[in-house]
Amino acid sequence: MEQKSFSECFGCGKDNTSGLKASFRNMENGDVEGFFTPDRHHSGYEDAIHVGVIVAFLDELMGRLAFVKDKYYLTQSIDVTFKCAVSYGVRLRGQAAMKRHIGRHFTARGTVFGPEGEIIAQAQGRFLQLDTPEVKRRVAGEGNK
Repeated sequence: MEQKSFSECFGCGKDNTSGLKASFRNMENGDVEGFFTPDRHHSGYEDAIHVGVIVAFLDELMGRLAFVKDKYYLTQSIDVTFKCAVSYGVRLRGQAAMKRHIGRHFTARGTVFGPEGEIIAQAQGRFLQLDTPEVKRRVAGEGNK
């Protein structure tokens, strides 16, 4: 099932010209899968995507595990290991899984794969679920009106 997106979000916003424009879906087993094709403006070194862009994709991917439970989230920490560089124009696939969920806190692991299934980067993250109606409205941009 396709996950919701927010038009100006750096990770998923289709109207954010600098963003990733990634798409995400819930998988039947509770994991989240995402897709992202880096553009030239995401480059660091010539013909290589900046590592911060990959970190942003992993952060969005893992945090969206909260959306599976209809919650919002706040990233507390993220630890990333890079395996290889990737060029722009290459479609990437990511997958995130919940490792542990206690109360409002959860830990997750995420992996970004290249087109041949090679591992580009792996991450572990800690997140805080935001589940009060007031916080949900603010995160969804309804508090800015």
